[in-house]
Amino acid sequence: MSGLWLVPAEGEPVRIEKNPAAVGRDPRADVVLSHPSVSRRHAVLEQTAHGWLVADQNSGNGTWVDGQRVIRALLRAGQSVRFGAVAFTVSLERPQAGAAAQPAHPPHALPHHHPAHRPAAPSPPEPPARSRHQPAAPARPEARPTPGSSTPSPAGVMSATEAAEILGLAPGALADEVRRSYQRIYNDLQIRLTNAPTATLKRMYQKNLQNLKQAAEVLAPGVLGG
Repeated sequence: MSGLWLVPAEGEPVRIEKNPAAVGRDPRADVVLSHPSVSRRHAVLEQTAHGWLVADQNSGNGTWVDGQRVIRALLRAGQSVRFGAVAFTVSLERPQAGAAAQPAHPPHALPHHHPAHRPAAPSPPEPPARSRHQPAAPARPEARPTPGSSTPSPAGVMSATEAAEILGLAPGALADEVRRSYQRIYNDLQIRLTNAPTATLKRMYQKNLQNLKQAAEVLAPGVLGG
């Protein structure tokens, strides 16, 4: 049986030790990805007679292989696999100690003909992943972007494309879709703001909330009421 390692852009490679192995935000998952773009039970990794297979579990923001959204796909060495906005490079042999590879297709490099499949979170440097037996690294503002953190255009005017990325929607989304996505991300940011351990993190989440509100108004003016 060949091994499987998920190599993040930053941090230590994650070895897949169970077969099958659950990937998600749920603390009971075999590979825990504590990022708001990841569903609680996002995907399953399974070794078959043909190799390692990734199977999406009806996740909200999708499972992506080399920039293409997939339901089930075989993994090959060197490919990029992304769960929501969290990307890894696939390795079928043990990486060198301390190795970290830049994904071939970072989260923002999505096919332009699939606007509806943009991830809910903007494209950040990916947060380190951990297995269920590996403690999470302390959060750093520059390495833990959250929904709503996209920067508006230089003139301060947010485009519909930027707004859609922040809300995880396609430009032209219906007002009800905008309202639901706004509320979901707003709730997550409020929790993070309340529990932020430093003033720097608090300021970052406050700015994310401002961007989130602006994005909702750009896509559906008046959707948030007064």
